[in-house]
Amino acid sequence: MAATRSWATWTRPWSHFEDALAYRRNGGYRPELAWSCCDYADMLRERDAEGDRAKAITLLDESLAISSELGMRPLMERVLSRREILNA
Repeated sequence: MAATRSWATWTRPWSHFEDALAYRRNGGYRPELAWSCCDYADMLRERDAEGDRAKAITLLDESLAISSELGMRPLMERVLSRREILNA
């Protein structure tokens, strides 16, 4: 599926995710950061360009660390399932 989409299709969401992560990190919005990391990892997994898998795993690790610390159980479960998919 990733091959059917052009690079331009992914440019806009990628930049929005980068902006969102920076905003949430700088503002201390940890629950929102955890969710955004997971969502961004989903986009990277779907895009499947060079380096996306490694970055997605890093984002999922960050999301899991935050969600575990804050007791965000639904997100923890979601992240763990995404990590299983990436590690398969």
